[in-house]
Amino acid sequence: MRFNFRPQSHWRFKRFRYRTEVLRCASCGTVNVTPRPVCRRCRSRNLLREELPERGRLVAFTVVKSPTEEHKELAPYIVGLVEFEDGTRVVTQITDSDPEELRTGMTVERVVRKITHDGDSGIIVYGFKFRPLVS
Repeated sequence: MRFNFRPQSHWRFKRFRYRTEVLRCASCGTVNVTPRPVCRRCRSRNLLREELPERGRLVAFTVVKSPTEEHKELAPYIVGLVEFEDGTRVVTQITDSDPEELRTGMTVERVVRKITHDGDSGIIVYGFKFRPLVS
């Protein structure tokens, strides 16, 4: 698998990959999930950095059995829509569970897991995924 990661861009995104940090627009409330200088909806520059909660609710999920070439080694895998108390939603991979164990409405928690790797540079990219709440 070939991804051409550059260490500079990898570290630039680390807050967003590891802590589910987002930029919320102070003008319109839109959540911007990647670093950017302006809001994607209203073009305001008044963006406030905040960290999303560690727990959310699973709204929907699906099992990906026919992935793109880049994700072929992961298949089958689960992708879910997670909603937080404030209504913010993120699409994320669900890990550490089988589809039969999942149900909509269940509480899920954020965990850091391996996302991918670059064979040429040796960089292993980690990021957040969600799993059913472990009590």
